[in-house]
Amino acid sequence: SSPLQCLLRGTCKPYCVPGHHRCGMSAAIAAVLRLATVASPRPLALVEAGAAVVKGGMAQLPLALLGRAAFVVMYSCALRHATGWPSAALLLILFLLWFGWDTAKARESAEAATRTRLAVPLKVAEFAQQLGTTSSGLGGSSEFSASQACQRFADVRCRTHCLFAAKARLWGNDWVEEAYAESSSTKFQLAANIVRCLPRFYRFCLEVKAGAPLDGFVFEVRGAHFGADVESFAQTVRHVLGAFSEADPAGVDCLRKSYIGRGSWFFQFAKEPLFVTAFAPCYPTSHPRYQFGLHPDSCFVLFQPEMSFLRHDLPPDRPRSATDWNKPADVRDRIRANFRRHGREYRIPETTSYPPAEFIVPPLDALGGDPVRFWLPTCPAMAAGN
Repeated sequence: SSPLQCLLRGTCKPYCVPGHHRCGMSAAIAAVLRLATVASPRPLALVEAGAAVVKGGMAQLPLALLGRAAFVVMYSCALRHATGWPSAALLLILFLLWFGWDTAKARESAEAATRTRLAVPLKVAEFAQQLGTTSSGLGGSSEFSASQACQRFADVRCRTHCLFAAKARLWGNDWVEEAYAESSSTKFQLAANIVRCLPRFYRFCLEVKAGAPLDGFVFEVRGAHFGADVESFAQTVRHVLGAFSEADPAGVDCLRKSYIGRGSWFFQFAKEPLFVTAFAPCYPTSHPRYQFGLHPDSCFVLFQPEMSFLRHDLPPDRPRSATDWNKPADVRDRIRANFRRHGREYRIPETTSYPPAEFIVPPLDALGGDPVRFWLPTCPAMAAGN
C-alpha cells in the first residue's frame, strides 16, 4: 500500500518510528483525512477522530496546525451537509477567504520571527558601519555619501577632466586618528582605519550588486608621508588593497593571485569587479592624477564598480591609435581629448588586453614611465618610474 492509502485507512504502522505511539503525526493526519472521506457524517466518526488526535500526541502539534486541522474538519462536515451548488459555492468562497487570511497571518508570523532573530545581528552590523563617523549611537545616515572622504575628494573630482566625475555618486570612509597609538605608528593608524571601513565597503558592494546607482567608493589615507613620493604611495596602495583583498568575504583574495600582472586579473571584493585608480599629492600639475594642490596631507584610492560604466553606457575600450582626437566619436574619445587639451594626457595602450594592475599607481612620467608594480614588496620598476 502507498503511504497515502495507509493514511486514509489509518494503518500507518510500516511508516512509524519504533517506540512511538502509532506515529502521532501520521495518526492525526489520518484521522482528519479519514473523517473528510467518509460517505456520511456520523457523530461516532468525530469521536474516533478526536481520540486519534489525542492519542497521536496533540500536544506536539503547533497551535496553528491544530487550528487548520479543525477548520478542515468543520469544512468537510459542512460540505457533506450542503444541498445544491449554491451552498457548496458559498462554502468554497468561505474556504478561500479563510485560506488567504491564514496565509497572511502565517507570513506575518514568519516575518516577525525573522525580525526577532535578526535584531541583534542587524544592530551589530549598523554599529560596524557607523564606526568612525561623527554621529553618536546608531542614528547615523544609512548612506555614506557625506563621509569625510567624499567631502574632501569632491574638491578634486570636480576639477578633474572626466565628464562623469562631477555628478558621480560616491561613498567613502571617515578617517580617525587613534588617540591611543604612538605618533610614529603610521602602519597601525592605516590598519585601524581599514578595519573600520570594511563593513561599510562590504555594504557598498552589496548595494551595487542589488542595483543601487553608486559610482564609486573612495578610501582616504590621511598623512603626508603616505603619498610623499611614488615609492611611499605605492606601498600605501599595496597595504590598502592587500588588506581589503585579504578580508574579502568571498575568499578570493585577488591580490595574492600569481597572475596579477596579466590582462585577465582584476580587483574584486564580495565577487564585485572594481576598477581601481589612485590619487596622491606627489604627482605634478601635468599629471592626470594631479590633486590640484588640494589636501596635500591625503591620498585617495577610488574603487569604481564595473556596473557603473555599464549604467553610464560607456562604449567599449579601444587602442590609442583608434582615438579620434580632433573629432571625438563618443564619450570615451571626448574624455581622452579633454585630458590632452588640458595638458594631462594619460597613457593609453595599443591593446585592450593590458594588465589593469599596472595602471593603478602611475609613474611620475604618465606617458613614458615604466609601470609601477606596486603589488611587489620590492617594486623593481619603481626606480624607473621615479
